[in-house]
Parts: sequence; structure tokens; C-alpha cells
Amino acid sequence: MKNHLRLALPPLASLRPESHVAFALLDRNGTVLRSGELQLAQLASAVPAPGVQAILHPGDAVIVTLNVPALSGNRLDLAVQSLVESMALSDTDALCIIHGPRQENGSAIVAWTDREPLLRAWRLLAEAGLNVQSLTPLPLALPAQDKERERQLSLPADERWRQPLPKWSFARPEWRPAADQRRWRAPLAWVAGAAALWILGLNIHAAQRGAEVRTLTTGIEQSVRRAFPEMSVIIDPLRQAENARDTLRLARGASSNDDFVPLALAAARVMNGAEGRVARLVYDKGELQLGFNEGFTAPPEASLNQAAAAQSLEIRKDDTLENTWIIRRARERSRGGQQ
Repeated sequence: MKNHLRLALPPLASLRPESHVAFALLDRNGTVLRSGELQLAQLASAVPAPGVQAILHPGDAVIVTLNVPALSGNRLDLAVQSLVESMALSDTDALCIIHGPRQENGSAIVAWTDREPLLRAWRLLAEAGLNVQSLTPLPLALPAQDKERERQLSLPADERWRQPLPKWSFARPEWRPAADQRRWRAPLAWVAGAAALWILGLNIHAAQRGAEVRTLTTGIEQSVRRAFPEMSVIIDPLRQAENARDTLRLARGASSNDDFVPLALAAARVMNGAEGRVARLVYDKGELQLGFNEGFTAPPEASLNQAAAAQSLEIRKDDTLENTWIIRRARERSRGGQQ
């Protein structure tokens, strides 16, 4: 364990943030690194330590040795509580009761203190920024041969401050004050707020992408209706357009290359890599107008012209609309010089 701060508490009922508390900073070997007396509210900043061992004032706890049954866990706790009930002057519900391990002879050290002053003092320690790891009755923190078991630890820090403490104390998890947990409320609130903003951002992004998809789908449907006015119901526009094209080829020989579907398929090969970026698609009299989302970067003009020529297409950028290109079938050049 790293350095720890040991405190000699005044009577629990009198503890205040301004109360002067004697302390000793000990290393893992029990060597006193620093000692003194400060107000409770000043200790955490003046003598930082990862853990605090608070020693109760001698008048705050009753300690006895009792014979206890051979039980363990909660069953032993209940048995000890029943034994204390016949001895204590207060209702056991108003007490905090602890005990050490059962010895071979059947005995165990039992201690109790008034619940309200203990929990109030622990709350004050926590609010002062002190991480309480143990709340030990004074007699359990003294050397076995100590003859002044009713005298609280005092300065200068001597051998009485350096004794190892038992592993059990009044600092049990079920009695930990709520104030010690409030330190996490602000960080947790920030985490919850960040998560809410992230989810909101995802929803907004999904809504934007959904709107883009709906716009594109509507444009495709309108173009298919103009190209094939005989379609009364359109469910899957691309598949229906392909089927209509195939029907035209079978019934009439073939559809024209500058009809919507052949032109759109050829344009897709020219604008390779633009999948999902089309925001607007308009077909009119052999010309296909493609409008792309903001931020779309088209290939260099030379590359576009070369790809278009390979598909027998002409492509040019619309001068009036942003991110918009117009594609149509290349016109056959007249053959000059023929007689």
C-alpha cells in the first residue's frame, strides 16, 4: 500500500469542517513522514494521500470480547447483533456493530457505536475530500502493551501512531455516505450528455441520408415515368426500367441508345465512384442531367472526357447549377471529302 494519512478524530458529535485534527502521514513501512494539526477542511489539499485511516475518540465506541457461535458471513453478523442487543443501552437499529474474526476458543472482539454521529462524521470526512478506508476504535489501534488506552493519539507522533490496524472497522460499504458517491455525479452527467449528443448526431445524419435517398428515388421514378408513361405503378424503378427496355428490344427490335436507360447505364460507367452521391437526376430528350451532393469531387475534366468518349458520350459541366453535369450521346461527325 502507498502512503496513508492517519487521523486522531475528536469526539464524533463535535466534529466540524473547522475542527482541528491531529494527523500523521505514514509510508507503507509505518514510518512517520509528516505530522501536525490542521483544520479538517484543509487536510486533503495540504496532506494529499490515497487513503485515510481515522482513529475514533476513546469515548465513541464500546469494545467487548464475546463468545460467538461457529457461524460465518451474515449469519455470524446476526448472531453478534443479538448478543449486543442484550448489552447495549440503545436499540441496535441506532447502532453500527462490527466484530473481528472468531478465534479458536470461540471468542471474538465486538465493537459498536451510535450510528448517527458515525455516519455524520464520515460524511464530513468525505465532503472534505478524504478517502476514508478505515474507522477504527482507539483500543484496536494501540500497541498491546499500551497502558493509556483511554487517551487519544497525540502529537508529537510516536509509536502509538505506527501500529498496524485490523482489517475490519466501522468503514463498511453499506454505511458509506452518499456524499462520497456524489463526486461521480458530474462526470456521469457529462458522459450521459455526450452520449445523448452523439445519438442525436447519428439520428440527424441518418435523417439527412434518408432524405437524400428519398430525393434520388423520387427523381429516378419521375424519369422512369417520363421514359415509360405506360407504367401505372412503379415499385422498383430500376428493375422495371430494365424490364421495359428488354420488352422494347424484343417487340421493336431495340431501344435507342439515347433513351433514358441505356444513357443512364453508360453515364454510370463514366462517373465511376459516384455511387450514393447523386442528389438529382433529370432526363429530357436524349440528355441526362446529373446533380451531385455538396462536397462531391469529380474526376479531372480530361479523364471525364476520355471516359465519355469510350462510351460514345459527350459530357459537360452545367454553367448554371452547382455540381451538375449534362451527358448525351456523341453526335456522329460528318464525313467530308466523300464524292
